[in-house]
Amino acid sequence: MCLDRDSLSAMKVSELRELCKENGLFVSGNKTELIDRLLGEESTSPIAEPSKKLPTSDEGRGDAIDRLLARVEAGGGGIPDSEPAIDEDSEPDVLEAEVFEADIIEAEIEEPPAPEEVLAVEPDVVDTIILEEETPALILEEEDDDPWTDGVLAEEGATTLVADEIVPEVDSEASITITIPSLSSIELSPKVIGAVTIVALIIGAIGFALFLQQDSSFEARSLHYGDSMQFNIGTSSIQVEGDDMVAIFRNAAGGALDDACGELTADITSGSGSISIRGGSSSEIIHPSDQQYIGAVSALDAYGRSHLAAEKVLTHSMNIDLDGKTWRSSDECGNTGWILEDNNVDMTTLTWTDIGDKQLIRTSTDLTIRDVDNRATNLEATTFGLDSISGLGVATSYVLLPLTPLDLHEFFGDASLTSGSTSADGDEWSWSVGEEINDGVHGLVYPISMSHPEFDACNGHLNLDLLVKSSVPWPVQQDASIVLDKSQKSSECGLIESSLSDAALPDGRVTISFSMRATSNDNGARAIDWLADYTSKPGPGEDRPGTSAQRSWGVAMPDESQQRDWDLESALECTVANYSSSGVATAIEAGGYVWKASTALVSGTSQWNMSWVTEDERAGWTVVRERDGGCVLIDDEDMDDGSVQWNRNAIPDTLTMQALESRLLTSSRYPVLSQYINDGSGEWADDVEYGYRLTVTEENDIFDIVPVSIGQGAVSVGADKTWTDSNNREHTVTFAMDAENAQMLGWFHYWAPN
Repeated sequence: MCLDRDSLSAMKVSELRELCKENGLFVSGNKTELIDRLLGEESTSPIAEPSKKLPTSDEGRGDAIDRLLARVEAGGGGIPDSEPAIDEDSEPDVLEAEVFEADIIEAEIEEPPAPEEVLAVEPDVVDTIILEEETPALILEEEDDDPWTDGVLAEEGATTLVADEIVPEVDSEASITITIPSLSSIELSPKVIGAVTIVALIIGAIGFALFLQQDSSFEARSLHYGDSMQFNIGTSSIQVEGDDMVAIFRNAAGGALDDACGELTADITSGSGSISIRGGSSSEIIHPSDQQYIGAVSALDAYGRSHLAAEKVLTHSMNIDLDGKTWRSSDECGNTGWILEDNNVDMTTLTWTDIGDKQLIRTSTDLTIRDVDNRATNLEATTFGLDSISGLGVATSYVLLPLTPLDLHEFFGDASLTSGSTSADGDEWSWSVGEEINDGVHGLVYPISMSHPEFDACNGHLNLDLLVKSSVPWPVQQDASIVLDKSQKSSECGLIESSLSDAALPDGRVTISFSMRATSNDNGARAIDWLADYTSKPGPGEDRPGTSAQRSWGVAMPDESQQRDWDLESALECTVANYSSSGVATAIEAGGYVWKASTALVSGTSQWNMSWVTEDERAGWTVVRERDGGCVLIDDEDMDDGSVQWNRNAIPDTLTMQALESRLLTSSRYPVLSQYINDGSGEWADDVEYGYRLTVTEENDIFDIVPVSIGQGAVSVGADKTWTDSNNREHTVTFAMDAENAQMLGWFHYWAPN
């Protein structure tokens, strides 16, 4: 092979050393020295003469030992002059030893050997090192490429030595034997000290290498304030099929996907992201006695109460091509396709987790989509538990799962994972650890394969493939493959799980393929104080309504507002008295109820829109407006029979609309939302429509054996507001709150150019 400097410079250090070995040259030194040596630009000498034999007689052994000790006394320790000095007081992570054939054996000495054969002996079990007859002097050197710390785990200023190419061969025939004595019998002469030092280095290099190669394990590290990791996103995609499934994402997008129906595909061509744990300052610790938990931040929960929490920041910047089908008419999805290429998506997601009980408090997401013409569509979303939002929690949680690097300690705890480790029978997740490998980017890593048997049996399949690395709290590589499709359920899906899947998931299919690779990371200094018993933590019932404040329904949700001049009771009383043939009046007469109602100011006058349903599932709506102390009928329409389910027995007791709006209009509880719905004086802002909605599940015998309240109804209050700003961008804000306990579910703010 023709060797020139350019071709050699393109080779790795390990390849250059292999060439040096093949040409009988020293393999020590950095890359430049190895190239110079191969090109003959420095004096070289062969590593070993193949025909040269080391003496095997007693006299030869003594001469060999003297030569070894002479090297130590000369300060070389067997290290060529060109090699960098090694600080013996330092504690490198790994030693690299160019040891071609070295064995560590244990020998039990029955009789002390002759003094000239050993340095010192105790009649006990000692370690013996056998140096092969063609073994050169031990070479220890600094290594530029460290598979433990390069790539992801970079530590500035750290000198790292790596153990490599140590191949023990038990059957090799020894020509020199050096027996290591115990310290109690060593005479503290320079020769003895030097010999013990050399032996210790040899044992350290070989022993640590064997530890890495045979006994290493991975133990997940808990999160620290200041931890961070950057990653690249590989080619990925999200495919949604079936209009019921598409509707979840269409509705959640706040208008950005209104043209989508039937099919929706997002192809991620490239991207990058990061994940970090922000460390808060002492000013964010509310109670003086909680100052020892510095790093935590103050976060408001679903009731507007303050907690100490760990804040996680997750960012994504992705190039996405969107395509799908669009509507043939207002209620029929056609076969016409649409495509939006070259979209740029920037997303920042913040989550706050209580440091006391490790419960997720709040999630906030800012999303910006820019099209090929640089027009921006924006969405701000805050949720307090996606599971409380029908459909969105189940489907979206699996969409967000692959986008988020897995918290390894949260999943595996303090377990020490080695090759062959597996999950226990009955665990929710099934996982297994493969053989440790030396990844070209991340160094030594363990592959872990994960699946979810219950999900696979009932909803499709869910698989995660990870590469995990010591001291990195997230996977350095994460590949996800998810199919969400309840029609794929198998006979192994249990009755309860099958019922829950049918009730929670819409018809349709979501297919997700997502891949991310870490590029760098930094470790924080202080561990999060999980399970801390901090003083300012709100109590379970603190500042939240109890069941004693709940009221039973009559024909509608109790209102009793003190914020509004014309409440729901007044509107119903006036309508029944003055418009007895209206839909809402006849429904009430027939035992029906108002399942949805909302109020707003129209030209400064209160107006109510009341949606009703009867026992035979006739439904419609009636709109009335206050006028001169009475009311006027504005609209009265019927809906198709059966379009709304009737189930009076499923209606829960709720708080009053007044009790809930008084909490909503307290600006300190939800300051981000308050800026849109509060007029600044504790009243509703203009153009806000406030109301409630009852959702019931159709009665079914299956609910009698399901040990959850899935057959019960749920009532939420919420508000909508729409306006156009000075830049001609149309804004929409909406929120939902649980009417039974005043728990905020979440809010969305969407805005885009008109």
